[in-house]
Amino acid sequence: MGPNLSFQNPSALAWLIPLAGILIALYLLRMRRRDMRVPATFLWPARTEEVRANALIQRLRFSWLLILQLLALALAVLAFAGPQIKQRGLTGEATVFVIDASASMGATDVSPNRFEDAKNQVRDAIRSAKAGDRIAVIEAGPSPRVIVALSNDAGREILALDKLRRYDSEVDVGGALRLGSALVGSLESGRIVLLSDGDFEAIKDFAPGKAAVVYRKIGVRGDNLAISAFGTTDTPAGRQLYCAITNTGNVPMEAPVTITADGHLIDSEKATVAPGKTWGKTLSAPATAKVLEVNLDVKDTLAADNYAVTIANPGASLHVLLLTKGNIFLERALALDPRVTLDKTTELPAALAPYDLVVFDGIPEKPVPSRGVLTLGQAGPNSPVTARGEIDKPQFVSTSDTPLMKGVDLQDVYIERAQRVEAKAEGETVMLGNKGPLVVLSRGSQRHVYVAFEPLKSDLPLQASFPIFIANALDFLSGEASSNILGVKAGASFAIPTKSTVHVESPDGTGLNVEPTGGNAVIRSLDTFGHYRLSVGSQKKDVYASLRSERESDVRPVDNVSLGGGQVKAVPAPMRLTDFWRPLGLILLLVLSGEWWLFARRS
Repeated sequence: MGPNLSFQNPSALAWLIPLAGILIALYLLRMRRRDMRVPATFLWPARTEEVRANALIQRLRFSWLLILQLLALALAVLAFAGPQIKQRGLTGEATVFVIDASASMGATDVSPNRFEDAKNQVRDAIRSAKAGDRIAVIEAGPSPRVIVALSNDAGREILALDKLRRYDSEVDVGGALRLGSALVGSLESGRIVLLSDGDFEAIKDFAPGKAAVVYRKIGVRGDNLAISAFGTTDTPAGRQLYCAITNTGNVPMEAPVTITADGHLIDSEKATVAPGKTWGKTLSAPATAKVLEVNLDVKDTLAADNYAVTIANPGASLHVLLLTKGNIFLERALALDPRVTLDKTTELPAALAPYDLVVFDGIPEKPVPSRGVLTLGQAGPNSPVTARGEIDKPQFVSTSDTPLMKGVDLQDVYIERAQRVEAKAEGETVMLGNKGPLVVLSRGSQRHVYVAFEPLKSDLPLQASFPIFIANALDFLSGEASSNILGVKAGASFAIPTKSTVHVESPDGTGLNVEPTGGNAVIRSLDTFGHYRLSVGSQKKDVYASLRSERESDVRPVDNVSLGGGQVKAVPAPMRLTDFWRPLGLILLLVLSGEWWLFARRS
């Protein structure tokens, strides 16, 4: 037996010798005939051989019938022994294909790109799978999803591949693998096949269970130019714009770099970048510019990182510090705002880093060097109010017509307990209760919004008005209503506080509607880079999505990936045992048919 052939029941082969011996013995035994006296043998000359063969044991003579019967016997014994051959293939008895849908899988070093190549490999594997094999397909996107559950319906599985999407962003490969483990991790014959270029972080919290993990590497080279930095900073000389281009490949590359401000060209230059090096440039940005964009005009491996955008106004990016004892509603409302980078703590640090905004949630407010302060329930010395004690169950009376309260309806909000306060001279009451001010703001070098009650001591977090109020407060505290122009990372989810349907128009002109839930319309469809237009009632928003990921821009395929604390090596295709008894059974039927034909002919 060769290294590629084995038997499930090799002991069955031992029956070949005794059975063949019995068959041959039947040809050696004499024939039992009835004695009959005849006048002379010359009347039957053709029968003299039979007379000579009528001995106890006759000499074995060549016979095609014997040969065919021995061959049929050998084939039958081999079939009962369960022969198997080793073959390369991605599928097993229960296989989950996890397809990486990240930005780097859009690289064109394989035709037409890595993502489509991975889909084609899965499609070929499904077509070549055995009849009883069960297959599932999982898309490893920003939020992993099962495209098709375990089934042996090849037609449905192939059609489901058309539902796979690629994203110009980082994705959650670990979550997709954990989904795969949930499907086949309890099966000894389970197999999780990851089709990826390996450009993702090491995955620690993953256990395949009983299933085998196979890493199928996609991609062959990593020549690529990427925009690695693009932004603005204010200096004594005015606003400065900086741009950096990195060569992640192994050969020198060059490309024209074009920078525009609000659609108008402000700089164009050809950048030449050595392998592994970065080209950079700093120039003055127009003081009135809002949207700054940069493009690389190059036919490199990955197109998604040849475009970047930065929004040049004070409210485009907000670094927010939240001081709270725990308020998941407030955290979610802040984190879903595309402008916010959120840090959280329970007490004010002794050495406070620079923050755009600081939020005090049920923690006494203290002076902080930030652009704005939002105080919820505990006034401090810098608040636009003076505390005079506490009140129970205050009720809403009136609200002034200000942008802070736009779209906010607190008429039916229940408040268990609040502070009794008086507005200071600089304070402007925007919401009045039956026992005093409930919401007060102040303007100046440091803007301030004070709310007389903690959200968790009311049912405000359960109202649709809550995320709208938080978004309005961020607009006011940042110094301007800047949320009509946003810059986000492609593939990231963010919320638009609204009670109206949001229409999203993609860069390619297609559109979709997003319905709000609980005062938020969560946008998850910005999965490619470019300029999106959002319509929220009569309000228009421009959203610019870009890749900005060093990991995704480094498109060099990885030979070994770290999964669950161990290294998984890329393989062309794993080996699997395939039963070989069916072809033997077919040949056996053909041999028996030939033996029957020969016997009938001789008879």
